[in-house]
Amino acid sequence: MDFSKKEINTSILKATKQAELTVDDDFNIPDSKDDIEKIIAKNGYIVLEEIGCEDGKVRLAGTLYFTTLYKTVDKNGDIEVLEGDIPFEQVVSLDGISRNNQAECQSRLEDLSIAIINSRKVEVRCLIANDISVYQDVRMNVACDLENGQGIECLYKDGTITNTIVSKHDVFKIREEMEIPQSKPNIKEILWSFVELKNMDVRPMEDKLSVRGEVEIFVIYRGQEEHLPIQYLFSARAISKEIDCQGAQEGMLLEAICALGKGEVSIRGDKDNEERIIGIDYSVDMNIKLYQDQELKIISDLYSPNVEIIPKKESMVCENLLMRNMAKAKLSHRQSIGDESTKILQVCHAYGSVWIDDVEIREDSVSVKGIVKTWVLYISAGEDPMSCMEIDVPFSYVADTVPLSKDDSVRIYPCIDQLNASLVNSQEIEIKGMVGLSMSIFAKNNLEVITDMQLEPIDTAKKAAMPGIVGYVVKKGDTLWSVARKYYATTESIKEVNGLESDYLNEGDKIIVVKS
Repeated sequence: MDFSKKEINTSILKATKQAELTVDDDFNIPDSKDDIEKIIAKNGYIVLEEIGCEDGKVRLAGTLYFTTLYKTVDKNGDIEVLEGDIPFEQVVSLDGISRNNQAECQSRLEDLSIAIINSRKVEVRCLIANDISVYQDVRMNVACDLENGQGIECLYKDGTITNTIVSKHDVFKIREEMEIPQSKPNIKEILWSFVELKNMDVRPMEDKLSVRGEVEIFVIYRGQEEHLPIQYLFSARAISKEIDCQGAQEGMLLEAICALGKGEVSIRGDKDNEERIIGIDYSVDMNIKLYQDQELKIISDLYSPNVEIIPKKESMVCENLLMRNMAKAKLSHRQSIGDESTKILQVCHAYGSVWIDDVEIREDSVSVKGIVKTWVLYISAGEDPMSCMEIDVPFSYVADTVPLSKDDSVRIYPCIDQLNASLVNSQEIEIKGMVGLSMSIFAKNNLEVITDMQLEPIDTAKKAAMPGIVGYVVKKGDTLWSVARKYYATTESIKEVNGLESDYLNEGDKIIVVKS
């Protein structure tokens, strides 16, 4: 006789940790650029190039890319841009993990500071927060049925397991071109560019993933005519991609986190060879997890009246996906400039990053609070050609869920779906937008499964001492299975002798048990 087995393939969240790292370096202004007088705006992003598990630790390696827009000492108040990068490495200790585990990391800039040392040098300092999650793959063949097992009684148990079908990283490319309007002058030099992904929607298909969304681009540039002011423009392009993903099927549960990777914004010639086209070449890093719920009927115990069966049992820790939710939290905030002498003439662009400050797991809901750190570029009356205001916009959201326990794992991946800034008056700016919250809730379960068995001769003396027929009064907690096993009977014989139509016994029932 042999077991019919089914493979269970899942992953469990083994450890999490937030590790902070400070990176800093000094950068000289290139000889081709004018001296710096005042920093107008700054931006930075992180590209993780390596993340891996070792025994008791996680190793990270990546690069901080930064851009700063500054006012020069030129008497005309011109602006320039300084770009650079700082590589970093970090080793984070985590007890109980091994090199066979899989690590994921969400990195964000907690604080980016760019300070002027002198007119030809700046100091760049950044606090990086790395949210690390370590997963353990679990694969096990469990007994679901018995072949050629005549005379053996099996006790079955129903359950649901969330199988991990796909867990991988992938990259796809964005290549777009944006022609500037006819009213704008030809491009001499790009001074500042900001590229963002918005409204990303990834769905599983047959052996591939459908990716839809938008890439937004904001550019400040210097025109070829010297007398013209600094130019700026904004545009959005639709993204429509299909990514190969072996094993994917429609209807599967999907977690797909998209992050902008390395790239560049460049000047290209149009059909008349005039520099009127802005080219966008970026990679998009994807962290993909595909799940599928599997209904299981497994053997939880077995015995025979004629042979001693010793099952080999193993405890399996698994996670069940309780809920998958794509929530949207609205943003609405007004901010005064705080300086009555400054009059805002025009808002140029708003960009930001989202941070989650607190996640509270309640009995049947999850409360999320955070801020969107927003930077607003604007033009004001006065000597400065452009200025930037930093605004912390708070948000909160309560998601109704299934009943939860404190041991359940809530995983939230935030992103900014919309962010707009507009003038209320010359002294006040209104911020509106939408924060996307990709939320997955997993329950951790301990499942005892049978993977093998050992057969030994039955204790004939013990069986012989047991009476052939027993009149039995059902006690609290008794089952048909437990009574049959105790008296070397079978469940079918007890049902037949007593005319029972189901497997259920009630406390106080009087039944006859015949030894097999």
